[in-house]
Amino acid sequence: MGDPKQLLQILALTSCVCALFMMVNWFIHRRLLGTALWAGFSLCTALGCIFIASFSLPVTWTIFIPNSLILIGLYCLSRGSEAFFSVPRLSWPWWLLGAIFFPGYLYYTYIDANFIARVILNYLGWALSMLLCLRALWLGQRRQWQSFSPAHWAFALSCMCLFAVFTVRVLMLNHYTQHDSLTTNNWVNQFFSVSVIVMPLILCFSLCLLCSGRREKELHELRHRAELAAQHKERFLTLLSHELRTPLNAIVGHAELLKRAPREPKQHAQFCDVIIATSMSMSDLANQILLQARGTVPNTTIEPVHLANHLSELITFFRPLAEKKHLKLTLTTQGIDANLQVMLDKDPFTLVVKNLLSNAIKYTERGEVELIVYGYALSQTRHQLRIAVKDTGVGLNPAQQKKVFEPFVTFGASRAIADSAGVGLALCKQLLENMGVDLEVESEPNKGSEFFFEMQVNSELTEQLDVTDSKPTSLGELSVLVVEDNHLNREVVRGYLDNLGLSYCMVENLAAAHAQLTRSHFDVVLLDMHLPDGHGLEWYQANFNQLPALASAVVMALTGDVDQQARQAYQQAGIYDCLEKPLRITALRQALERIVQENNSGLAATEAAYVDLAFVERQLSESTERSEFSSRLVYLSDRLDYEFAQLRGLADIQADESLREKLLQLEHEVEQLGLYALRQALHQTRRRAAQERDIDWTALHQFAKQSASALQSCHQRMNA
Repeated sequence: MGDPKQLLQILALTSCVCALFMMVNWFIHRRLLGTALWAGFSLCTALGCIFIASFSLPVTWTIFIPNSLILIGLYCLSRGSEAFFSVPRLSWPWWLLGAIFFPGYLYYTYIDANFIARVILNYLGWALSMLLCLRALWLGQRRQWQSFSPAHWAFALSCMCLFAVFTVRVLMLNHYTQHDSLTTNNWVNQFFSVSVIVMPLILCFSLCLLCSGRREKELHELRHRAELAAQHKERFLTLLSHELRTPLNAIVGHAELLKRAPREPKQHAQFCDVIIATSMSMSDLANQILLQARGTVPNTTIEPVHLANHLSELITFFRPLAEKKHLKLTLTTQGIDANLQVMLDKDPFTLVVKNLLSNAIKYTERGEVELIVYGYALSQTRHQLRIAVKDTGVGLNPAQQKKVFEPFVTFGASRAIADSAGVGLALCKQLLENMGVDLEVESEPNKGSEFFFEMQVNSELTEQLDVTDSKPTSLGELSVLVVEDNHLNREVVRGYLDNLGLSYCMVENLAAAHAQLTRSHFDVVLLDMHLPDGHGLEWYQANFNQLPALASAVVMALTGDVDQQARQAYQQAGIYDCLEKPLRITALRQALERIVQENNSGLAATEAAYVDLAFVERQLSESTERSEFSSRLVYLSDRLDYEFAQLRGLADIQADESLREKLLQLEHEVEQLGLYALRQALHQTRRRAAQERDIDWTALHQFAKQSASALQSCHQRMNA
């Protein structure tokens, strides 16, 4: 078969070729687990074979070091296989083998040179590595032979062949003496050398096949998921078309009826109520779709909510829809005081409950829909709530329950097209997860469903307000500048302002707005953000210091943006509030009343953009809280620059976990001071810090200083 010395030199050459191929394989498939360890195996084996083939070197370099390198390579091979097939690592056999191998090799190399003993030790390393590789393959394929691909079979056969070669060599030890070596010219050495020349090539080839097969499988799965996503999106567009056409039909139909109906105020009011409610449902649908498509959720805005009243309003809102289907719609509260006020992120909470009620009514043909609120006090200022919507509708089977929260998923064509666009529940779950709450479902086919979530909230008992004594705030002589390019939108705002009895001026673009503010003073500016001659926010920032009339006015964004990052940018720039399109007269009146109330109390209009005035007033009204609140304010103001220097430093060294912890700590501190706008900005920054590095720390620092300054001003005024 040839001289063993020549065969060992050929083995060194082939092992180097294998190492080169495995390095290329790792470079191509470096994202796959285990490929780096496989490359390490080939490098260690190649180095070991090179040293073994260097016959002129001392025994340390031709026996001990190369065999140690090969053992390390075998360890890398088994560990790489376990990582590649995602199976639990088995470490103790290697610890045991290491405890036997290294002392044994030292003894049988330097003290009592014994070739047969070294062959047995070498065999233990190869046998353990091959068996662990086969174990990883078997467990990784879930013990199913039918799941084996040609690459899996090639890997299995190469491992078994190597195991067999080394086993045969051990069985032929009677042909050796203790003073022999790998260069001894006998048929066993010749057979072994030829075998180990071929086997590593086959093993490395099978490893490359495994990587290629895994990549092909991943591409196939990606293609399959893309096809499913395309099908879901196509289905979604069909459903969306229906969801939009149904309310549009109601709007157009009732507008026609309104036009043709006799002049009966009650009937006209009913038609108008339907048109308004249907239009707002379309607005809600648009917001849901945009949020779901972007994969984003709004920032948290904690505010006090009178829970019983708020839920009663939602029941009142949906009662006509339930009565139309002859369903009983009820609100059941347990353990909830009628005067309980809780701190909630109101908008997403309301959207979730509205979606759950809407779905329950849609999918229930007979029986009832029940909103159940159960709560109990954890302390004087903390409550545990369980919100559930229960119906007697069609229900969901276990398979549907697993998929019901996935985006754009619906069950049954006729049912879906008739009732749902398949975004509501997915968005509900997303909104609640952003609040740290999980949405769950319990359902049984043909018996109904119950969707529920549990949450802990800060709470307090308040005195019941006497609604009969409350009077709307007089808007006085407010003058309003409206900057809106759309003619129909201008007419809507014109009608609202006429109804409120206010003086106003309408302009179509930023140039006209600049001209009006140059020669006239306005109390309020309603500024559309997207105008033909520029963006409203950029114009506001550029002209704030140049136009005194703009700086002294209260500016409110009139926008259709639902992007919370955009709204946060408006707020940080000093814009007082955002009025969302479609604009309702109630929203406009409430915003204007708030401005008047703040002006009447001597408060600068922009101060409310930074500080929760009601929260600060409550803190300062209680003697036990006043001193602590003042101390917190002084402490925060004194170390604000130091805190942001720390944040910049943590961001520069990419200490992400410490950065997020620091931001979270600041969130809690500013929340305790009523700086909810700053808390929102910090919360959004903390979320962005986990995904990107491009954070404007200068702008955030400036906003924090403005917030602290506004709070100090508010504190001094209220203590005066």
